[in-house]
Amino acid sequence: MRSAEPGARPPSTPSPEPVTGPVRTCVGCRRTGSRSDLLRVVVTGGGSLEPALVVDAARSLPGRGAWLHPDRRCLELAERRRAFGRSLRHAGPLDPGPIGEYLEAWRG
Repeated sequence: MRSAEPGARPPSTPSPEPVTGPVRTCVGCRRTGSRSDLLRVVVTGGGSLEPALVVDAARSLPGRGAWLHPDRRCLELAERRRAFGRSLRHAGPLDPGPIGEYLEAWRG
């Protein structure tokens, strides 16, 4: 096996399709994608209501949002990494169950 020359460029890889419009990063897999390809997730509640994760399908709810590919694997990665709390700047525990239910219903 031959080692690469110092300063040698890596083999070129095909570039992905260019993304048009706003670009967001999935909190699960950390890949970027078009805003229209990802789900926006927000924390609702406060005061006397218990905080809960909600999919913002209309992308219009107030507050900070986290973005997620509509894929069970990305949800599992986000859960394992505890990414929702960090992304949404929420200190307490958050149940990702409603997001999983939304994905199941969305897949139909």
